[in-house]
Amino acid sequence: MVFDKIRKMLPEMANSYQKIGSYMLDHEQSVAFSSIHSISKSIGVSSATLVRFAKSLGFQGYQEFKHEIQDEIRHRLNPYDKIALSELDILPGEKRLQKLFQNEYNNTRSTFANIKIADLEIMGEGIKKARRVYLSAFGATTYVAHIFKYTLMSSLEKEVYVVSGSVSDYAPVLKSFSSEDVMFLMTFPPYSSEVRHVAKVVKEKGGSLFLFTDSASCPVYSEADEVIRCITNSLLLTNSFAGLISILHVLVQMVYLDEKESAAMSRQNTILMQESGYLVISNPKE
Repeated sequence: MVFDKIRKMLPEMANSYQKIGSYMLDHEQSVAFSSIHSISKSIGVSSATLVRFAKSLGFQGYQEFKHEIQDEIRHRLNPYDKIALSELDILPGEKRLQKLFQNEYNNTRSTFANIKIADLEIMGEGIKKARRVYLSAFGATTYVAHIFKYTLMSSLEKEVYVVSGSVSDYAPVLKSFSSEDVMFLMTFPPYSSEVRHVAKVVKEKGGSLFLFTDSASCPVYSEADEVIRCITNSLLLTNSFAGLISILHVLVQMVYLDEKESAAMSRQNTILMQESGYLVISNPKE
């Protein structure tokens, strides 16, 4: 996390950087949502110095640094804080709806804007080459994992498993993970502690770990082979899953097109199985 990194590096920083770092630690929210010119004036340093400070922390520039801080601040907000900041409670019904729609549109657009096609292609290849596909998610994201599982199994001849719940719940599933398998891990604030265990097992067994998350603050960010960052800004609840669901939908379609013949056959078999089931249900005496 950005502020933890500043705290850790502060004692060894040059005097000018110590001044900047100390100010930022004391004024976290104002730093997150103020312009670089305003912050430079408040601290008494140039904007160029702030840019160099951000780069010294490993960021490409001040804007990337600022976005990371904004993400970190948003993660701490509870629903009541978000309502107060968004001012949704004082807007008329139509304006509220418009703002909520616009927020989800922005999440999806921003998520897609940050995507590198090469990353999605690597994930697609991972699905095609893997012996089995594992999907890990906890909390509300579990429902998204099950949607992903259903879509994959409906269109591809591939074994798919969901790793979720408590350690005792998912241990019988996770123990079978091997170097020939791939794990898709989906985690968003508040990050579940179990994700660290799942990631550890995957890396120890030599499998591929593909991560869907929102920020480098994710505790297993550095362990993933590929990362897709999904914008999850929500005006009221903890996370928005609009971007995540859209990306997963595109990923499945990419794999489907690459495996068109076998995927079409798998899909047809799924449809035949559904028709058979509905026939039995509609004729209970047979």
